[in-house]
Amino acid sequence: MTDSGPRRGRLLVPLLSVLFVPLWASGFIVGTIATGEMAVPTVLLCRFVIALAVMLAVAAFVRPALPRGRAWLHLAVTALLLQVGQFTFVYSGLSAGVPAGLSSLIMGMAPLLVGLLTPLLLTTRLGVAPVLGLLIGAAGVYVVLSDELGGGAGTAAVFPLLGMFSLAAGTLYQKRFNDETPIVTSVVVQMATSLMVTLVAWPLLGAAWLPTSAAGWGAVAFLGVVNSAGAFALLFVLLRLRSTVHVSALLNLVPATTALAAVPILGEELTVQALLGLAIALVGMYVGIGRLPWRRRTPERRVAARA
Repeated sequence: MTDSGPRRGRLLVPLLSVLFVPLWASGFIVGTIATGEMAVPTVLLCRFVIALAVMLAVAAFVRPALPRGRAWLHLAVTALLLQVGQFTFVYSGLSAGVPAGLSSLIMGMAPLLVGLLTPLLLTTRLGVAPVLGLLIGAAGVYVVLSDELGGGAGTAAVFPLLGMFSLAAGTLYQKRFNDETPIVTSVVVQMATSLMVTLVAWPLLGAAWLPTSAAGWGAVAFLGVVNSAGAFALLFVLLRLRSTVHVSALLNLVPATTALAAVPILGEELTVQALLGLAIALVGMYVGIGRLPWRRRTPERRVAARA
C-alpha cells in the first residue's frame, strides 16, 4: 500500500494555486487588448457565449447534478456580482483609459476586504496569521504600482473600484451559498445568467455583435476559455478546498503578476515597485495561509487551515 493518493491530495492545492494567479492576472492584460479592439458590451457578450459553450461541453461529459430550490437564485446573484458586475466595471475602466496595472492594483484591494469580512459573514474564524498576511499582502499590492496612483486616471478609476466591491461581494456570496453546488454546474448557470442579462440589456447598448479584427477574436476567445471558464472553475475549486482567506492571499499576487506580464505583452516599463511589491505580496501569502516559521503545525491547526 502506498501513500500516493494522500500525496497527490497534498500537492493538488499548491498546484492549483500556482496556476490560478497567472490565469486571473491574464484578464487585465487581455482585457486591455480586447477593449482596444471593440466596445465593452461586445467583449462581455463574446466572453459569456464562449465560456458557456466550453462549460456546457464539460457538463455534457461529467454530467453534474442540477441545482435545487433556492440554489438557482443564489447562483444568479453570484453571476450578477462575480461576472456581470465585476467585468462590466473592469472593462469599462480599461476602455476609458485606466491602465491595466492600476486596475489590478485597485482590484487587489478585494482580498483584504474579503478577508476582514469573512469572520463576520461566514463561519470561518481568523487568527493572527491570516490578518497579518492580508495586511502584508495589501502593502505589497500598494507598492506594486504606487506610482500609478497619481497617473491621471481621474474619475474613470471609479470603475475598477466598483469592480473590486463586486468581486469581494461575489467571492463571499459564492462561499456562503454555493459551496455545495457542483463546480461545473455553478459555472454553467452563472455564465448562462450573465449571457441572458447581457442580451436583455443589448437593445440599450448600441454595440456591435461580433469583433471585427483577428486580434479582437483572439482576445475574446482567450477571455472566454481561459480567463472565464478556466479561472472561475479554479476559483470555485479553491474556495471549496480551502477558505476565502487562502484565495485572498493568492489574489494579493495578481497586481504584481499583472505588472510583470505587461512588460513583454503591452510594452510597459518594468518598475522597481513591481518587483518589490511581488516580494512583499509573496511574504503576505506565505504568512496568510499559516506558514509562519515560529508556528508548529499541530493537528488542530492543520484542520483549521483546511476550513
